[in-house]
Amino acid sequence: MVFVLLFLFWLLLNGKVTVEIILVGAAVSAALTCFAHRVLHISPQGELRVLRRLPEVFCYLMWLMGQILLSNIQVIGRILTPGKKQAPAKLIWFQPGTKGDLAKLALANSITLTPGTVTVSMGPDMLCAYALDPEFGAGLKESAFAEKLKKLEEERHG
Repeated sequence: MVFVLLFLFWLLLNGKVTVEIILVGAAVSAALTCFAHRVLHISPQGELRVLRRLPEVFCYLMWLMGQILLSNIQVIGRILTPGKKQAPAKLIWFQPGTKGDLAKLALANSITLTPGTVTVSMGPDMLCAYALDPEFGAGLKESAFAEKLKKLEEERHG
C-alpha cells in the first residue's frame, strides 16, 4: 500500500507519464517502501489497520472543524460585545484520560487548534491549557475531544 501511494504521488507531482518517469518513480517508491518497512517498522498488516480506521479519523477531523468554527464564533462574540466585563484568562491542569501518547498529542493539538484555548504543557498524565475565558476552560476537564479520542484509542487497541 505504501508503494502504491508513493508511486501515485510521484506520478501526480510529475504531471506527465513517460517510461523514464515510471521507472524512476518505481525505483524511488520501492526504496522508500523498504525504508518504511525496515526503519519505521511499518508492516502490511499495520497498513490495513490504518486503512480500516480512516473513516473514524475522518469523522473526528470533521467534528473538530465544526468545533473550531463554533469556538471562532464564541471568541468573536466576546470580542465584539462592548461593555461586557471579561473574566480573566486562566491556566487549567487536567488529566486527559487517554492512555497512549498519540491520543494525548491529538488532544493537545485539538485544544490548541480551537480558538480561545492553547495547550501549554504536557506531562506523563497531565495537560495544562490556557483558556481565554473560564467558560472555555470548564469544558476541558470533561472534554468531548478526549471522549472521542478515547473511543478511537479503544477501537485501535480493542
